[in-house]
Amino acid sequence: MNKIKLSTKKELEIYMHPVRQNLLRILERSKLPMTPKQLSQKLDISPSSVQHHIKKLESLGVIALDHTEVINGITARFYCPTYVNVQIGLDHPDDNQMQKEVLVQEQIARTYEGFLTQKKKFIEKHYDTDSELRWDLGDIMTGVAHLAPGEGEELLKLILDFMDAHAVPSKEKSPWEYAFIFYNAGENLYE
Repeated sequence: MNKIKLSTKKELEIYMHPVRQNLLRILERSKLPMTPKQLSQKLDISPSSVQHHIKKLESLGVIALDHTEVINGITARFYCPTYVNVQIGLDHPDDNQMQKEVLVQEQIARTYEGFLTQKKKFIEKHYDTDSELRWDLGDIMTGVAHLAPGEGEELLKLILDFMDAHAVPSKEKSPWEYAFIFYNAGENLYE
């Protein structure tokens, strides 16, 4: 999967805008490309505002025009995500470090809130059913894995390869949102 590295303050501000993050999330979870009008209905803002945000996200290369269709004599433009990995450079401190950290915290919080929302719906529907269905919901796992030198990189590569292979939607697949935090917690590691 291609990577885009956001390095300037302007790029970060474009990417971090809350409406743009929601717009991007809707497109990433959708199985089909969407028009500004369809997006405006989901975001509860005007189609012209959506078009403004689309142009900003297009400038970063994170969404693109998928196709156009003539509908009732009007040319409708359909947009989709470009399925790229966006890197914001948390490992390279600079003047934008605080903005980068806020963005990551918001994305993790949004993923967790989405999990809680789905969990509530799942429990309401499947309260008295077999617990094996919980895999339809997902899970949150925490813990510590003890890895030999090189195994951390190997594990991360396995995860990234798997996610890259499943980044593009299809009719028979369902979107699964995720947030991974994975780091070397060894004591005195960087002293």
